[in-house]
Amino acid sequence: MDEIELDLRHLPAPEPLIRILEALEALAPGQSLRAITPCRQPLPLLEILDARACVYDLLDAEGGGGQIRIRHRDDGAGD
Repeated sequence: MDEIELDLRHLPAPEPLIRILEALEALAPGQSLRAITPCRQPLPLLEILDARACVYDLLDAEGGGGQIRIRHRDDGAGD
């Protein structure tokens, strides 16, 4: 699966959220997005992803912050 990566740790809120949502809209079928964020659990983002029926995984980021890998549920790659 093709993956796009964004390192957003240097950005103040709400810029990481905005950039993640913009990148998610631009994902082609079969692509996923991996974003490195300033916080470990970006709750406002998670609520939006749940509402949009996206699939995501959260991990701690090396050097602080968090990582989130996101894809559209309809990509069919299993949950």
